[in-house]
Amino acid sequence: MGSEIKRDIFIHVFLYSLLSYVMVGNGVESDISCLKSIKDSLEDPLNFLTSWNFDNRTEGFICKFVGVLCWHPDENKVLSISLQNMGLKGEFPQGIRNCSSLTALSFSHNNLTGPIPSDISTLIPFATSLDLSHNKFNGSIPPTLANCTYLNSLRLDHNKLSGHIPQELGQLPVIKAVSFANNYLSGSVPLFFPSSTFVDYANNEELCGGSLPPCSLDSSNDFPQSFKRGLAVGYAFSVTSVIVIYISYCAPWEQSQHGRNKHRKKAKELSTIFWSIAGRKTPTPQAPTEQELQPLQLQEKVIKEISVVTERMKSTMRFNEVRDATDCFSIDKAIGMGKIGIMYEGRLPNGWNLAIKRLFDSKQYKRQFLLEIRILGKYRHRNIVPLLGFCVEGKERILVYQFMSNGRLSKWLSPLEGEVTLKWPQRIKIAIGVARGLSWLHHICNLHIVHLNISSECILLDKNFEPRLSNFGKAKFVNPNIEDSANTMFYVSDGKKDVYDFGSLLFELITGKTLKELSCSFSTTTTTSTNLSGNSNFINAIHESLMGKGFENDVYTLIKLACKCVRPFTDERPTMLQVYDTLRDIYGEGH
Repeated sequence: MGSEIKRDIFIHVFLYSLLSYVMVGNGVESDISCLKSIKDSLEDPLNFLTSWNFDNRTEGFICKFVGVLCWHPDENKVLSISLQNMGLKGEFPQGIRNCSSLTALSFSHNNLTGPIPSDISTLIPFATSLDLSHNKFNGSIPPTLANCTYLNSLRLDHNKLSGHIPQELGQLPVIKAVSFANNYLSGSVPLFFPSSTFVDYANNEELCGGSLPPCSLDSSNDFPQSFKRGLAVGYAFSVTSVIVIYISYCAPWEQSQHGRNKHRKKAKELSTIFWSIAGRKTPTPQAPTEQELQPLQLQEKVIKEISVVTERMKSTMRFNEVRDATDCFSIDKAIGMGKIGIMYEGRLPNGWNLAIKRLFDSKQYKRQFLLEIRILGKYRHRNIVPLLGFCVEGKERILVYQFMSNGRLSKWLSPLEGEVTLKWPQRIKIAIGVARGLSWLHHICNLHIVHLNISSECILLDKNFEPRLSNFGKAKFVNPNIEDSANTMFYVSDGKKDVYDFGSLLFELITGKTLKELSCSFSTTTTTSTNLSGNSNFINAIHESLMGKGFENDVYTLIKLACKCVRPFTDERPTMLQVYDTLRDIYGEGH
């Protein structure tokens, strides 16, 4: 039976190499259902939602709805929902779970009532911003809100919430602004890590601890203050450096009067950031938009400017505390070694685990260090490993990341005898996650970042086997909107390099070997995708755990996509957005 399955796969792959087809994107029904449920479950006395007409079924029609922003204007995939000050009534709509790619939600200044759902983290798992302020929500704040680990901003102020603030909220890894003001909350406040730029507890008279009057019993699991401050500075520095760069290089290019006004404005913002780091409760202003920067022309200047600022900085995170967290960089704490440094697992006194990278030679690998700060310190995405802070002390250069408990993907694709093997649904989940992350970097992120180092070594897996991209030391910033032919060629070429590497990763997910390893092991004089996929040795190379389990159709479908990604001519390869859309259309988002 096994030989018949392999023969069927061979036939499908061979036929595919002779044919080409175009994937036509379809509207995402779940997101349409999501918006329908919101409209149906809420009272709309002011008729703001009458424009939500679901009779029109053209591509991207929901993207024209008031308060709705899509990932792409011609695709029914909701990015954010903002329904402020509309007089809406009712309870929190459960159907919002169907907006599976939602990253921001605001119902502020309405008349919503009832409790915040206890399963809030399953309704909006990828939200970076949640604003429920100025409503009439009651009951307690659900502890599960702490599972919304991508939250940057959380506003629950001006409601009727009562009870304790869950201590778990202090563990939100990238939170920057929180407001609980004007409720009926009581008890000890959480200690946020890293330190939030802005936390507001005003008019909750029974709250205590932290910046408020002390509680009768002090908490015993606080973070060391200096470590907490260090991570806050490390995170905020990435934003600060962008503003410094803007002042130094972009403002002088603008028209004189407009440029002077911008210069003064950015200088004021820069001062505000430093004061907030020093301890004042001043909200951090937003960094200038990336469209104001011209990444291709400024790339080396960006690196040089961040380098100058970094050299002038004193310690942003105390080296001795990083050292203590790793038992003096004990070999027993080492979890990996790359080209630029050794990765350690660190543990704080309160039990928090961190991944700590100590660079070998700060001068030789300065560019990599700066790029990690520039990219990972600023951008947050569900498939990019979060950078929590960094240390600059003497010759030491150290990066601190959120710990990924399942380690590198490469370890799982080459297991030792007796070790657990990845199941097929897990492999699909990893493929979709990596494609999602690369698609976001290439097409959604304002700087349009190309990674240029994709492999199973730089894919980390969290406790749920969600993949996270890491190792951005070779990345480049490219803005394809700049009207420059050289820049366009640069972007396309580098972007398609990521596509090729992703195709190789797909082969590795299927066989346990990279495309290069497969090509070298076969007795063929060419390494084109057609010859490789049609080679009987390649069919035999499919990992034995994937055969005879009912996944054969999925396997050869993924082989087809991998073949497209590794075509020898870059203009024949799809974009990462097309790759991601293809995977999502075939396998869905549920993996």
